[in-house]
Amino acid sequence: MRRLRIVFYWLFYCKNNINTFNLIKFLLKPKVDKIAKKFIKEISLNNNFFEITFNNISKKLFWPIKFSVEGINQVTAETFDNQDWHFYRYKNTEIENGEIVLDIGTAEGLFPLVVIDKCEHIYMVEPSQVFCDALKHTFSEYSNKTTVFNNAVGAIDDEVYFNEDSLAGQISNAKNGKNKIQLRKIDTLIMDKKITYIKADIEGFEQEMLVGAENTIKKNKPKIAITTYHKENNPKDIIKLIKTYVPEYKYFVKGIHGEEPKPVMIHFWI
Repeated sequence: MRRLRIVFYWLFYCKNNINTFNLIKFLLKPKVDKIAKKFIKEISLNNNFFEITFNNISKKLFWPIKFSVEGINQVTAETFDNQDWHFYRYKNTEIENGEIVLDIGTAEGLFPLVVIDKCEHIYMVEPSQVFCDALKHTFSEYSNKTTVFNNAVGAIDDEVYFNEDSLAGQISNAKNGKNKIQLRKIDTLIMDKKITYIKADIEGFEQEMLVGAENTIKKNKPKIAITTYHKENNPKDIIKLIKTYVPEYKYFVKGIHGEEPKPVMIHFWI
């Protein structure tokens, strides 16, 4: 049904830089679990984590046993399949040598793990303590070039409650037994640190995050690869906001989401 909806949206609502050939390739591509199997070599149990090794990189990823290991299939396809509409390193937002990356919504950390050898430093922002614990294991050999912030991010500095029971995670202001965490503006977290690349996927809070990242974006003019398909986001407003900060940004919308006629991602660069 999802693929049929995408065809409907493509025919009657938006193309989002998907031509007929790209659409046919998407419709014919296998499901993510089959794509992931091409890249995943082995999954084994290691104490409180699944230890995942890959065919195409030598590094190991640690995945919390709290969550089903099947969740790694989606992120593996998104990270390694350059035809995936969720692929971050696309044309003008490729990771180059010496990048200083701000990864907002790091989750399991496969994206930074793949690019870390090219990067000068990677700042990871992740509200889930469960995932933060896994990140410490995954990046134990890279402590000199990684920083993990166990925070939520938004338009203001505040306190919020985070639900650790969901793989995607849920942030709320309601006091209903969830873990209290600090909500921080990106400008507060990063302050005067240099940033050359922003990657963001935070389950519908992307627009709020950008409001709190005004100074960081204005000062650094980083490349940006940001998801825009969540129902809370308005892609046109995201484009307008970022170009208000830095008018010379060029941008590229990409993909069609299966639930709404929205682009999956938008890439920005100078």
